[in-house]
Amino acid sequence: MATNTSICGICSLRQITQTSNHWCPQCEEALCDECRDHHKLLKVTRSHEPIPISDYKSIPSFINDIQQSCIYHNEQYQQYCVEHALPICFKCINDHRKCNVTTLEKVINNVKTSEQFLDLESRFDDLLQNIDQIEKDRHSNVTKIEETKTRLVKEIQQKRAEINKHLDNLEKQIIKDLDEQACQNCKTIQKVISSVKEKEIIISKCQTNFQKMKQYASDLQTFLGINKIEMKVYENEQFLHSKSGAA
Repeated sequence: MATNTSICGICSLRQITQTSNHWCPQCEEALCDECRDHHKLLKVTRSHEPIPISDYKSIPSFINDIQQSCIYHNEQYQQYCVEHALPICFKCINDHRKCNVTTLEKVINNVKTSEQFLDLESRFDDLLQNIDQIEKDRHSNVTKIEETKTRLVKEIQQKRAEINKHLDNLEKQIIKDLDEQACQNCKTIQKVISSVKEKEIIISKCQTNFQKMKQYASDLQTFLGINKIEMKVYENEQFLHSKSGAA
C-alpha cells in the first residue's frame, strides 16, 4: 500500500509533486488526472479500474492493510494455496509443493457475487432486523411492566377505601414491593437494550465497512477481508442468540 496517497506515485518517481485524484487498486498506486489517462491507454493497465482517491480513503483500514503482493519475494500473488488459505507468488510454490495449489484468478473470480459474499451481505440485514425486533420486544416489556404496575397500584388504592386502617400498612408494603420489582425488571431490561444498542452501532459500522469493501476494494482484498468481517458477524450473531430468548 502506498505510504502517501495525497501525491501521484508516478509523478513522484519523476521528482514531480502532483496531487493525486485517483487510486488504482490493482497497482496500489495513487494517480493524478494525467497519469490516470495514460494508465487507461497502456495495454498492460487499460483493464484496470481506478477509483476516486476519496473512495479509496473510505475503505476500512484493515482492508487496505491487506497485502496484495508477496512480502517475502516482492512479487504479485499469482497462486492460491487451498490448504493454508493463503495467496502465494510463484517463488512461494516451493514451500507448498505438497499442497493443493490453484490459480489466484480462479478463487477470486466473481468473489463479490459468490455465495459466501452474498450470504454475508444478507446476514447483515438479518442481524439488524433481529436487533430491531429485540429492541421492540424489550420496549414492549417495559411498557407492560409499567402498565401492570399502574393497574395494580390503582386497584390497591381503590381497595384502600374499602378496608380499615389495619390494612394501610399492608397496602404501603405491597406498593413498595411492586415499585422495587418493577424498577429492578426495568433496569435489567434497559441493560439488555443498552448492550443491544451498542451491538447495533458496531454491526452498522461493520456493514458500512462491508459496503465500502464491496464498492471499492479489489477482489483480492475482498476475498481476504470476507473472513475478517465474517468473524465479527458470527460474534454478533452469537450475542443476539443469547439475548433473543431473554424475557
